[in-house]
Amino acid sequence: MFKRLEHLFGKFGEFIANNPLKIISIIILLLAYPLANVNKITFDTSNEGFLHKNDPILKDYNSFREQFGRDERIVIAIESDKIFTIPFLEKLKRLHRELEDNLPYLDEVTSLYNVRNTRGEKNQLIVEDLLEKFPKDSRDLEKLKEIVKNSEFYKNLFISEDLKLTTIIIETKAFVSEDTENLDELLGGFNETSSKVKRVLLTDEQNSEIVEKTREIVSKYNSSDFRIYYAGSPSVLDALKKMMRADMQKFTKITILIIVLFLFLIFRRVSATIYPIIVIILSLLTTVGLMAISGVAFKLPTQILPSFLVAVSIGATVHILSIFFDRFNKIGDKREALIYTMSHSGLAIAMTSITTAIGIGSFAGSEVAPIADMGVFASFGVLISLFLTLTLLPALLILTKLKPKPTKKRGKLDFFMKKLAYIPSYHSKEIIYISSILVVVALILISKLHTSHYPLEWFPKDDPNYIGTKYIDAKMRGSLTAEVIIDTEKENGWQNANRLEKLDRLTKELEGYSDGKSFIGKIISLNTIVKETNRALHENNQSFYTIPKNQALVSQELLLFENSGSDDLEDIVDSQFSKVRVTHKLPWKDSIDSLDILEHIKSSYQKIFPDSNVTLTGIIPILVHTFTKSIESSVKSYYIAFTLIAISMIFIMGSFRLGLISMIPNLVPILFGLSLMYIFKMPLDMFTLLIGSIAIGLAVDDTIHFMHNFKRYYKATDSSIEAIEKTFFTTGKAMVITTIILSLGFFVYIFGTMESVQNFGFITGSVILFALLADIFLAPAIMVELARRGKI
Repeated sequence: MFKRLEHLFGKFGEFIANNPLKIISIIILLLAYPLANVNKITFDTSNEGFLHKNDPILKDYNSFREQFGRDERIVIAIESDKIFTIPFLEKLKRLHRELEDNLPYLDEVTSLYNVRNTRGEKNQLIVEDLLEKFPKDSRDLEKLKEIVKNSEFYKNLFISEDLKLTTIIIETKAFVSEDTENLDELLGGFNETSSKVKRVLLTDEQNSEIVEKTREIVSKYNSSDFRIYYAGSPSVLDALKKMMRADMQKFTKITILIIVLFLFLIFRRVSATIYPIIVIILSLLTTVGLMAISGVAFKLPTQILPSFLVAVSIGATVHILSIFFDRFNKIGDKREALIYTMSHSGLAIAMTSITTAIGIGSFAGSEVAPIADMGVFASFGVLISLFLTLTLLPALLILTKLKPKPTKKRGKLDFFMKKLAYIPSYHSKEIIYISSILVVVALILISKLHTSHYPLEWFPKDDPNYIGTKYIDAKMRGSLTAEVIIDTEKENGWQNANRLEKLDRLTKELEGYSDGKSFIGKIISLNTIVKETNRALHENNQSFYTIPKNQALVSQELLLFENSGSDDLEDIVDSQFSKVRVTHKLPWKDSIDSLDILEHIKSSYQKIFPDSNVTLTGIIPILVHTFTKSIESSVKSYYIAFTLIAISMIFIMGSFRLGLISMIPNLVPILFGLSLMYIFKMPLDMFTLLIGSIAIGLAVDDTIHFMHNFKRYYKATDSSIEAIEKTFFTTGKAMVITTIILSLGFFVYIFGTMESVQNFGFITGSVILFALLADIFLAPAIMVELARRGKI
């Protein structure tokens, strides 16, 4: 069967040699459409971008935003010892107004300048902006300070407990309305509905526009007595997106430069340098074009896709070029050299690309959207690269005027490969024993690895977003939110005094709750407004900062607040008073550390309100859900990748036993790579979780080339030692070259901005080097021992 397949590849090479222009014309026609769509690719770093459109968590989140607006806020914190002075408050007022006047897609800006101040005056309820009557002297300032200091609502939301940090909270629109069809125009003005409006979520680009404008305005006000920090997921995610774009361009350029240099040094031919780059760039652009056509954006995990494809694509082209030029230099006939190359290595190259595609493609079923995208489009990219390597590259070689170079005697690399072949041939038992010990040690170290999903820690520690978020979390007890929606499914269900009292008791219990890993910094809901209103209507007496026992009084107070001119109720309760929003401020912690506290929050509300529908949503629940699903999906993908690649190896080896045995050199490098993570204190995060399936797909490439050629030479010579030496002289050189280039392609990630990407690059590059060592030492050693026992 293998001989028939190799013969078919040889015939295909003959067809290309006879019809190079036809092949190139067909390729141009096939790639034209995806290439024309490359410029339509988009970027998405939003939290919801990690979820599939049909994910129940996303549906709950969208329902929440539809009702209550966007929960992702930009937090501007201003530190000063002079907050309660007229110059500071005037500067705050100017900044506040400039933000209000200039920010796009704005819903609301809230600060001490305009935060609600609920008070009673002559039996009237007055809800006004805190600085509606701007202070004129020290007496006014002292009065203002007392109001702020004594407000439970302001504390840890707009003012720190030490009164030295105040915040401006910027809330943007969750949806942007688009006029999609002007019906009035179409119907000549006779239709009462002037337009059909479609509500679309605020895009990633629009979020960037908001963040950039905010930073531009805020930077003008920063000074020694008006020190500004900023936090909030819109700002953090925008910064991540900018780092991602910059890193993608940097990785791709450096990887291509490395490839160009190595190709030229190895082959000393312009054609052998340029043609692989053409194959790589076309593969990459075609993949990006397919993403754009499918409406799939680049997201945080998929940022590694371009440089991954660049690095992976080079392996097959090097094998083609290496065999082709070795043969061409000997016989001087391009046509015969190509037919020989395709017959000799075409099948092995096809199998290596297929197994790589299987490895990365195992993520296609992931419940985390960008990881699923990575699985689909990276595997497509690998297969596109394979197609171009087996068609376009040979066609270009045939059309190019080439002169054979005189074949040299065995060079330094040949001498080195001969020395390497000696070690597993004559020290096979020692290699197997040492490898077994190292595997046991690696398994012990791997058992101590910990998981993590902490996007904030991906930042450089001097980044303003990192510094600001950490500082605001410490001083204001949190910068992110977890939202709970309690739906009574009854009209006026939240005008019930008993239900409000339960809510108030529970929020008091939860506020300040800590499980040692995270904490609830503040809770805001309807009970806060009711208590403020009740106090105001009782001559501002603090002892009446409670929920009224009288049902009629609750309804009356809510009606009075609703008629006061404030629209704060719209952010907390629906128009029917059937469902209420409870906002929990939490610090930005590792998602793993937030699991327990979120479960505690949800179970607490379900216990107190068993007859209501309790939904937990918001930024932190989405981050936790994303990583939980990421772990589950990664485990599944490892099983899928291992099973499918093992089946491929059984097919290649033509033996069930040998196929499974050949998987050993592919698993050992992954174990060593994971043990390195423990040694260097790297967590298993969203990026490093990808390593297993990617690495097994890449590691198996060299194993396939080795096993495929070893089997051929062993049958010809009936000597395992001679078969190893011949394999090392032919395929072995290409294995070393491709491994060096491939590993350097991943080590490039070390120069990335994000720590998680640096870790991913270092470990994946290391695994690829370990894979080469396994295929040079362990795989041959196993074959030698099997041959001695007559089991090949």
